[in-house]
Amino acid sequence: MKGYLTAFSLECKKIFSSKGFWIFAIVILVLCLIVTASFKSLGELVEGMDDSVLQGGEEEMTAAEMAKVYEAQLEAYRDAVESGEVSTKISDKTETKLKNMIAICEFCAENDLDINKLITLGNLGSLNMSSADYVTLVSQITFAFVAIMAIVLAAKVFAGEIEDGTMRMQLTRPIRRSVLLTAKHTAVFATTMALGIVYLVLFMIIGAVFFKGSLMNVLIVDEYQNVAVINPYTAILLMTLFSAVTVEVLIQFTIFIGGFITKTGALAIPLVLYLFAESIASLLYNTGLPWVGLFTNLEWIKGLTPDGAPIKGMSIYTMIAVTTVWFAGMTAANYLMFEKRDLK
Repeated sequence: MKGYLTAFSLECKKIFSSKGFWIFAIVILVLCLIVTASFKSLGELVEGMDDSVLQGGEEEMTAAEMAKVYEAQLEAYRDAVESGEVSTKISDKTETKLKNMIAICEFCAENDLDINKLITLGNLGSLNMSSADYVTLVSQITFAFVAIMAIVLAAKVFAGEIEDGTMRMQLTRPIRRSVLLTAKHTAVFATTMALGIVYLVLFMIIGAVFFKGSLMNVLIVDEYQNVAVINPYTAILLMTLFSAVTVEVLIQFTIFIGGFITKTGALAIPLVLYLFAESIASLLYNTGLPWVGLFTNLEWIKGLTPDGAPIKGMSIYTMIAVTTVWFAGMTAANYLMFEKRDLK
């Protein structure tokens, strides 16, 4: 344990002393501050509008009344598609959006919730420009760059140090290879996630000071029109946990690739695959195609909701099982590869 802690602290110092780490940190901060300024301006522009965009006058509509309006819009849209006025697409986004809004309105009506005092996350967005919206947006940007940073650091501290001979020098100390690999792995994860969490706290403070609605509960709706309500801090925590899993997967994969090829390849392959996966996810998101995967099912958070929200898809148990198998398999493969690697 002492050898691991010593190696871990040395790896963390090495990462924190590198220029690349702080360049990434500054880039993330600048981008998020630009988004903050834009977000605040947009919030002032649409001040007074509610999420439903149906207020239109001094008298607010009830959730049941909103549902009828959206149902009429959906019917009109389907007629327009059928008549050829609107071009058809596979799983059209507009139809999905209207279905989601109907589901949200019906959910609020059935559970006696004021839809004008809730915010929405996901493909519906929110026009209230609340602090929860702001924190969610900038956190997504932050953790996307944190994931890229994790790939760069993992390639540098593993494949890079094997390539330049630094790893061989480190192993002259009385430390096992497996302990050194674990120290490098956890140091990259801890430093990148620490930066993400520091920024998350900073943005939560900025959100609480400059944006309204910090205590509004959050509506979540999936592509199957199932609805859940959770508090904004739970939503942010879940997003952070998902980001942590993503970062861990990328570090494991980068280390694995780095055991067979040069630093350049160990950096390029995971980075290209990650950006490709993000592009595919964005394409599916923007075209309204149903999410089919481990994280489609939100049933596992129903304990955090007032009445529960059973969501179709794969269960939390399947998600945990697949994630555990991946982590165990990649960890074993990395240890085996590192033990067999000729560092001379």
